[in-house]
Amino acid sequence: MEKAQISGWQFYLLTFIQLLGTTFFLRPQGMIAVAKQDAWMIWLWTGAAGIVLALLWLKLAEQYPGLSLVQICMKAGGRWVGGAIAFCYVVFFVQLAAWVVRNLGDFMKSTFMHRTPISVFHIMILIIVCYASIKGVETIARSNEILIPIIKLTFVLMFVFMLPIWDSERLQPAFRLDLWTTVKETRNIIGFPYMESVVLLMVVPYVRNRQKRGFVWGIISSTLLLSCITVFLVACLGVTRASHETYPLFILVQDIRIGPLIENLEASVTVILLAAIFLKITITFHGAVSGICQLFGLRDRTWVAVPLAVIVAGLALSNENVVENIEWDRRYLFEYELLYGLIFPLILLAVTWIRKRTHRG
Repeated sequence: MEKAQISGWQFYLLTFIQLLGTTFFLRPQGMIAVAKQDAWMIWLWTGAAGIVLALLWLKLAEQYPGLSLVQICMKAGGRWVGGAIAFCYVVFFVQLAAWVVRNLGDFMKSTFMHRTPISVFHIMILIIVCYASIKGVETIARSNEILIPIIKLTFVLMFVFMLPIWDSERLQPAFRLDLWTTVKETRNIIGFPYMESVVLLMVVPYVRNRQKRGFVWGIISSTLLLSCITVFLVACLGVTRASHETYPLFILVQDIRIGPLIENLEASVTVILLAAIFLKITITFHGAVSGICQLFGLRDRTWVAVPLAVIVAGLALSNENVVENIEWDRRYLFEYELLYGLIFPLILLAVTWIRKRTHRG
């Protein structure tokens, strides 16, 4: 385990960007298609579920202070059973990294460079991600601390520039969704992004103080921003247009005009927003690298990170197109990530409780 320390503030920023990541590009379209003008409310109940999950994970981490998720699995479950669960988590983190890399590649190929092979984007981003992971969690946290203010300022400026095309009538009629149907059709949002943030338990041992506050407030902040983005998309594009575009936020940025001369700002704005995606990939990839090192007792992350980057690049090509990725997400994502976000943590907590009761007896 690397020798590093980060502050509660840096952990808050890591939580914020881990949840924001690719979410602001990929999630609003499907939510608006299901809930229409009320899509912004979905973030509130899924965010509440995310906070409950985070408190569950932190409860587990409190039982094993100073240990990461992989180490907790081995400590609670033993060498074989715990090791198997830890290995499952490592595989899960590798899958997450591959999904995020593929999302980035799909976005770049479909919006900017249509003739460029998608693997080129994967390799370019993974070289930087691999280097950041080798440097360690402190480097990642500091980079995140520098980039977050720029990312937040970009969103604020986007909202300001959107005001001329804002139409409040597009937000009507409101509060007409079928609650049970909406919950059933949007349950996958609890999986992505909230259950995926379990990877942050690989960072928790390095946090000096205020772990719970940083985790919870990171979820609250990102949830509120995602809700605001959804409101702006509906008010500026309308339900029909926002729900039929794969990347509605990018389309909205294309519509921004500042005076008679300044337009076509999407390239400049998107470069800054891609920083958020890069940071999410880095956090997830570093979780996978650290997990492998801790599981197999390896010290040098370099010999793990480099071949793992090649594996992630290959896995990122497993889906043929964006449509296949969206369909898998809609049908199976929640049930699949429930295993890692809820079932395994509950099993580890139950085993810990039983062991403590047995020891006391």
